[in-house]
Amino acid sequence: MYSILILATGLGLAQAEEIKTVKSMQVANNVSFRVQATQELLYRGLFTEEARSSRVQFQRSYRVESRCLVLESNNNYSQLACLTLLKQRNNPASLPTITSEPAATSVRLETFRCDSKGIIQPGHNLSKLSLEGPSTIEYGFLIALPKSKLAENDAWETTEDGRPVISWVVSGTEMVQGVKCIKVIGNQQTEDWGKTRADRQAWKRTDTVWLHPQLGVAQKLERTIEIKDPAHNEPSQKSTLRIELETSLVYPGQLFQDRKKEIQLATNYRESANSYTQDIVKYSAQTKSLMRQVKTQSEIMSQTPYRDAIIQTTKRLDNILKGDSAETVVMPVSATSLQTAKLGYKAPDFIAQNMLKQESFRLAKLEGKSVLLVFYNPKSPLSTEILDFARTMQTNHGDSVTVLGMSVIDDSEIVKKQAEAAKINFAVLNGSGLRSSYGLESTPKIVLLDAKGIVRLNCLGWGQETQSEITSELKRTIDKD
Repeated sequence: MYSILILATGLGLAQAEEIKTVKSMQVANNVSFRVQATQELLYRGLFTEEARSSRVQFQRSYRVESRCLVLESNNNYSQLACLTLLKQRNNPASLPTITSEPAATSVRLETFRCDSKGIIQPGHNLSKLSLEGPSTIEYGFLIALPKSKLAENDAWETTEDGRPVISWVVSGTEMVQGVKCIKVIGNQQTEDWGKTRADRQAWKRTDTVWLHPQLGVAQKLERTIEIKDPAHNEPSQKSTLRIELETSLVYPGQLFQDRKKEIQLATNYRESANSYTQDIVKYSAQTKSLMRQVKTQSEIMSQTPYRDAIIQTTKRLDNILKGDSAETVVMPVSATSLQTAKLGYKAPDFIAQNMLKQESFRLAKLEGKSVLLVFYNPKSPLSTEILDFARTMQTNHGDSVTVLGMSVIDDSEIVKKQAEAAKINFAVLNGSGLRSSYGLESTPKIVLLDAKGIVRLNCLGWGQETQSEITSELKRTIDKD
């Protein structure tokens, strides 16, 4: 296009080179993280995830809200407070309304520092951005920028502990919400993404960021993560995050101080609560006193959006004081943290095929009764004994528990033959697609869920002591339900 314009206007070679340089300079930008104290960035959007394979299927969607308040700022560093709320949507195909907007399933507040290039400094409590499931703290609107100016096709790399490098490239400029943004794309993937190994998953993450040239943060962010099961060429899981900068407001005077005070109260409250819950029996009185003090302080303080973090801690303490052994606030599914079955947390939901009949089971629909998930290998010499034990549990506690056999191999013929011989009285599901979410490094493994779907026992191995432990914990769980 430029050569045609030059010939038509009759410009000389030197002038033509000058025009090209001007065009390049329009793309180039010395982008830095430029925010001021009292400024708040508010992002809203949607996270969706789905798994599509013959072994396991699910689809889930979350509303995402992440706000970042600048507590302090100078030429070198900024102190930030980031609050992320996740709200699960029961029907991903429909948009929420004012009356249907669900309550937050996850609320997390963290403070941290970053430098003028968006590089987060050591000494924070931030976890890595999740590869499976929504991140409970979303700070992807910050990317580590190079020290040089950004021009089209410029490339650089950033690092993450324990993960491959992220390769970034500038692909040009695009208008987003009336702002001419610099579009950058970051790719991160395991070395075996092109040819998956038989012993582990492969994954690929792609971040597309439209950088606000003045603020140095994302005006818009799209993150796609794809996961391939071992020895599979096609992705079996995919998640997509899309968030946009909704507002970037400066809160003067008391409006800022109200936010800052509530953030400090929420942070101190959580830290004190964490120390008490290490031994809730010993510190029961102190815990109740702490809750009363925070309630009193909250009543005399102006409420800000950061009140949600205080409410979350109160809910957690209420649950523990009522007898729950750990946090029971429902949190989003995440294979790197919460999606792996953990004691005291909501069990990862799934849909799996019944290998004995032409039907499927969804775990979430079984809530209301305890559930005993018996992961086993039908080819193991222990499988017959394990199935006998599971049948006994179903027979003795059938009114209060649902037993599910979970085969870790996808071989219906073997499963059916063994089930008939063992005369089992429960369904056997294809659990081979749940290795990551249920931490199936080896079998047998027994996972006990209470009537609310909270993991109460996560037992690996087999023996007389194992059976006694399962039986005792099942009785306690049933009695409590």
